Formats: sequence, C-alpha cells, structure tokens
Amino acid sequence: MEKTNHVLKGLGYSYILTLATLLIYNLFLTFTSVSGNTIAMASSAITTVSAAFGGFYASKHIKEKGLIYGLLVGLMYIVCLMVIVFLAKENFAVEIDMLYKVLLVSLSGGIGGVLGVNFK
Repeated sequence: MEKTNHVLKGLGYSYILTLATLLIYNLFLTFTSVSGNTIAMASSAITTVSAAFGGFYASKHIKEKGLIYGLLVGLMYIVCLMVIVFLAKENFAVEIDMLYKVLLVSLSGGIGGVLGVNFK
C-alpha cells in the first residue's frame, strides 16, 4: 500500500508541475512577443519533464525497481492525460503522434525512476 501511495503522489506531483509550468508558459506567451508556433514543442517538453519528475519522486521514496515504477508513473500520466483530452475534444482520433508521445512520456518516466532510485 505504501508503494501505491508513492506512485500516486508522484503522479499528482507531476500533474501539479505540469499545471504550474503551463501557467508560466501561458503568461510568457501572453506578455511577450513570442509566437504561438512554439506551443506544441513546449507542451511536449513540459509533459516529458513532468513525467520524469513523477517517476523520480516515486522511485526515490520506494527505493527499488526504479525503471518499473518510473515507467508505471509515466504510463499512468499519459493515459490520464489522453482520457482528459478524449473527454474534452468533440472528435477524438488516435493518431501515430499520440503513440509516439505515449512512448516518449513513458520512457521519460522510466529514466526519472532510474535516476530517482540511484539518487542519494
């Protein structure tokens, strides 16, 4: 049960980090002359880093099997995000870009988990 709590906390912290970073990025877009062409790249970077942070947090506190728990946090993160997008969009279709994003975010969670379990 304790491991589940750490995984869910890592997932929650990754979403908090995502929301905070997206808010800062939105303010940056609003009050500067940066074009909106960077939105796709920035959102990919933000979700990737957030999943890595969630995997890092979970495996740092669990202290074992960092790759497995990091992959789990990353996969849960992107699946929950896809469910939110599915509910928000009127015409949702699974595309190859989404599969790449699932792979990228899951792997970044795994990398964060490996780093977290080895962090002293």
